[in-house]
Amino acid sequence: MRQAGDIAALMVGTLFYVFALLSLGLLISTRAQNQMQALQMSMVFIMPSVFFSGFIFPRETMPWIFYAISTCIPATYYIELERALILRGASLGDFWFNLVMLAGMSTLLFSLCAAQFKKKIA
Repeated sequence: MRQAGDIAALMVGTLFYVFALLSLGLLISTRAQNQMQALQMSMVFIMPSVFFSGFIFPRETMPWIFYAISTCIPATYYIELERALILRGASLGDFWFNLVMLAGMSTLLFSLCAAQFKKKIA
């Protein structure tokens, strides 16, 4: 069976995506007072990620407001990158914008998390 995608490229994309999600989780944990509150806050991010990222419904068929919201979700860029690498056999160079967006979101979320944590312990 022929392998369409590059596993190393997929791992690099996954690394950026996981760092973005971990940073988001850390940001939620710095804001929440207890576990139940953290669970409720995470649902605010999980549901839009599933519906607006293009995982279930194609982004091109969404109303413009949902399409705009989807541009702020890391899963959108990861799913697009994953589909390109695995299904079409694309390279990371073809989808550098997705990596840049994931890296930018990761950096922004981690910076917000660090600032919030610094404020919380001070």
